[in-house]
Amino acid sequence: MRSSINLATEPFVDYRGFLLTAGILAGIALGGTLFLFIHGFTTWRETTTTQGKLRALESRRAALLSEQRKLENELRAPGTIEQLERVHFINQLIQRKSLSWTQLFFDLQERLPAQVRVLSLSPSVREDGRVQVELRVGARSAGAVIELLRALEQGRKFRDVVLHSQAEGRVGRHAVEARVTALYGQE
Repeated sequence: MRSSINLATEPFVDYRGFLLTAGILAGIALGGTLFLFIHGFTTWRETTTTQGKLRALESRRAALLSEQRKLENELRAPGTIEQLERVHFINQLIQRKSLSWTQLFFDLQERLPAQVRVLSLSPSVREDGRVQVELRVGARSAGAVIELLRALEQGRKFRDVVLHSQAEGRVGRHAVEARVTALYGQE
């Protein structure tokens, strides 16, 4: 038997939909808050770690700068400067002595055209350690000088060939005299 009488003191209200929606929204809010907390914490930790590394690098840089100043002061000492000059002078002597004149003449002979004669040859060691050869040549014509320049440039041993001066009409066997410089790479 069913009775239609409501004996409850308060009327029945269905809160299930409201509670379900509120629970879902609370879960989303809690998840968002948790995500923001974790993201903020990792960002803070990375920032702290990066700042720590930066401080360590700055202190290392300061230590290296002070060490560099100390070494530069040692290099500026009169005894050290004198020793460095002596070493530089000896190294230049060794480089000059290591130049093989025989090899230089052989390499030059391979490149020298028949109409050109070497009047003087002056090798010197540049500050960068490379050998620069200055040639004063006599030729029968300006074309022979150009042929010499091309021959030197095409070779493997001579680089940066430059014609510095050329004078024509000289009396004697040579109609043209020229001054040429080139870097010589002795292998």
